[in-house]
Order: sequence, then C-alpha cells, then structure tokens
Amino acid sequence: MDIQTISALIFLGLLFLVFIGVPLTFALGTVALVTSYVLWGPAAWYLVGDKVGGMIFNYTLISVPFFLFMANVLAKSGIAEDFYDAMYKWMGPLPGGLAMGTVLISALIAAMSGVSAVGVVTMGTIALPAMLKRGYDKNIALGTILSGGALGQLIPPSLMAIIFSSMANLSVGKIFLAGAMPGILLMVLFILYVGIRSFLNPSLGPPISAEERKAITWREKFASLKVALPAAFLVIGVLGSLFAGIASPTESAAVGAIGSVIIALVNRRLTYEGFQDACYQTLKSSTMVLWIAISSLLFVSVYAGIGGDEFIRDAIEVAGLDRWSVLILMMIIVFLLGMVMDPVGIIFLTVPIFLPIVVSLGFDPIWYGALVIINLEMAYLTPPFGYNLFILKSVAPPSVSTLDLYRAVPPFVMLQALGLALCMLFPEIVLWLPNWILP
Repeated sequence: MDIQTISALIFLGLLFLVFIGVPLTFALGTVALVTSYVLWGPAAWYLVGDKVGGMIFNYTLISVPFFLFMANVLAKSGIAEDFYDAMYKWMGPLPGGLAMGTVLISALIAAMSGVSAVGVVTMGTIALPAMLKRGYDKNIALGTILSGGALGQLIPPSLMAIIFSSMANLSVGKIFLAGAMPGILLMVLFILYVGIRSFLNPSLGPPISAEERKAITWREKFASLKVALPAAFLVIGVLGSLFAGIASPTESAAVGAIGSVIIALVNRRLTYEGFQDACYQTLKSSTMVLWIAISSLLFVSVYAGIGGDEFIRDAIEVAGLDRWSVLILMMIIVFLLGMVMDPVGIIFLTVPIFLPIVVSLGFDPIWYGALVIINLEMAYLTPPFGYNLFILKSVAPPSVSTLDLYRAVPPFVMLQALGLALCMLFPEIVLWLPNWILP
C-alpha cells in the first residue's frame, strides 16, 4: 500500500472518530496504535512507546503543572477584583473605558498566569455584568473578554510557549520573549478598536455616570494602584529569575507557584478549600496535557515511521510553491485545525512535521513559533470548539446565549489575523526583544 493511500486512511479514520464523539486524545492514540499494529505487528508498540517515552520525559515539561497551579491559585487570590476596581476608577469615565480596561487587565493577568482561562473566568464574572448593566454593546463586552483572555496564550509566561519550546527543542526564554511584543501589539489593536468605535458611537460603550465619577476621589484613584505591587512581584519573580540566569524555566515556574500562594495569603483570600481545589484543577489539567502529548506523539511517531513527514515535504516541493506560500499554507492548516482541535494537540501534532520544513526554507524557528502561538490564540475564539467561548458561557449571565458569543468573535479574530500578518511582514516585531535580551 502506498503512502498516499495510508495517509488518506489514517486521516479519514481520525476524522471519523472525532465526528462520532471520541475525544481527540483517544482518537489520535487509537489510530496510531491500530495503524502500527496493522503495518508492523504488536512488536511495533514497544518501539513506538519507547520513542514517545523519550520525548515525554522532557525536563522543561515539568514546568507545566507549576504554571497551571500558579494560574489556579491566582484565580482564587482576588487580585483580578483589585485590578478591576483600579481600572474602573481610572478608565470608567471614558467612552468604552470599561471594555478597554478589561483588555488591559486581561493582559496583566496573562503576564501573571500564562493561560487564558483565568482572565476569561474573572472578567466574565466581574467585568461582563458591570458592562451589560451600564448599557455596553453586547458584542464589544463579550469580544473584549474573549480576546483579552486569549492573550494568556501569547504573553509570557505562556503555557503554549513552554510546550512549543519543549517540542521544538528551543530556548524557553527566547520563545517567551518572542511573544511579548506581539502580545502588546494585539492588546493595542483591541483597545484601539474598542476606543475608536466607542468614540464614534458612545452608545456602544457609555462612560460611567456623573454621580459615579464624583464619588471617586483622586486619593482613591492613586490608592487603587497598589494592586500593581503584587503583580510586579510575581512577574519579576518568574521572568526576572529566568532571564537573569538565576533559575531554569522549571525553577522559575516553581518561583511563580510559590509567589502566587504568597499573594493569595497576603490578600487573605486563600482558604483551605480553595487551595485544595487549585491542586485538584492543576492535577486535572496537567493530566489532560500529558495525555494529549502522549497520543499526539504516538500519532506523529507512527506517521513518521511510514514516511509521512517525507511525503509532506515531497508534496510541497512538487507543488512548486515559494517559501512564503508554504508558510502561509502552514498557517492556514494550523488555523483550520484550531477550529476543531485542542491547541496543545496541534502543537504536538504539527511541530515535528512542519518545523524541519520551516528551517529548511530559511525561516527563523523562534519567529515561526511565535506565529504558531498567535495563530493558536485565534483557535481559542473560533467556533465551533473555541475554548474561551465555552469558558465564558459557563460564567456569563443567562441573558448571554451561545449565538451572542459567536456574533462577538469575528471582529476580534480579524484583529488577531491582522496582528499575525504584521508579525509575518515585520519579523522584528517578534525577534527584536529575544535578540536584544538573549542574543
């Protein structure tokens, strides 16, 4: 049987299992194990398992549960409420100020947690009811929370960056820094979009009332800024220890985990039950990531074993595409996969196949990694399986329907696509900071 037929059967089998409701993790693993058994017999399972085991026992991946624990503890520390109070006092009087401030707070939470769920849950609980109560346009209110939360996948310390660097065998520090400027770029694009629309049509984002403004003194405004201290403490502890060479990526993740507990204790909002729940959620999420990794690596190992990676490279060469067309095609594939697959699984699935092609075409792998993570950030917003859509729906008021969430997404996905295009056209947006700090 030729490679074309085997490839078609493998991917059709995978699509069939996903279509009938089998979780992606088990679908990938099942197809990999069945294919290897049919082609090489049961002895192949030992070889495939040995290869996957060697990739799973990656020291960098140990940082994943630490960052997840940090995110879960921060969700219970009350720091998001303090951020929102400060933002309300400073930006509430502006047209669209609460929405713009929501994006800014989400970016700050992203810089402390490294995942999107914390920002979406906290802003969906705190900011969304406040904006809807004040007559904000529902699309803007929902879109800022969804897109702002997604910044957690890009702004360091990003969990996606850790996973990508472990798969690509690249510097975690450089991948972290590669996401910083694009993250700021996207944050600015979101804020400008909301600000311009609200300025042209104030009814989309009404400022807080004159009575509310009078009730806020300058003393209260400046006092509210003290919330920045724990945020700075945590960011400097995690990223500062890493970039200063004091700690490895895994050790800096441990610093972040301890720092999050200290912040929660200082705020006096971490109960025993909350700590227990944070540990449970960390275990649950870490196990999910690990199973996705195992199944994806099984699938990739089997496909590479039958020559699938060479087949894809040969197909690209035969197509006669120039290197930019190849890169754009890869970005389209990643985007389409993001609509139906878990972003972690996409990294484990595509990096072993795409990255060698990227390097052979002369592109910088750090730059490519940032492009992939920006692309996967869109996956958290795009229907039908965008994670942030389901997370926000779980905490949104009953008046917010799934259709409302779908309607709010397109402008912000387009802004993310614009950010991705700018980073492709001007690679220095991605590479300037890592090349300057970690040459």
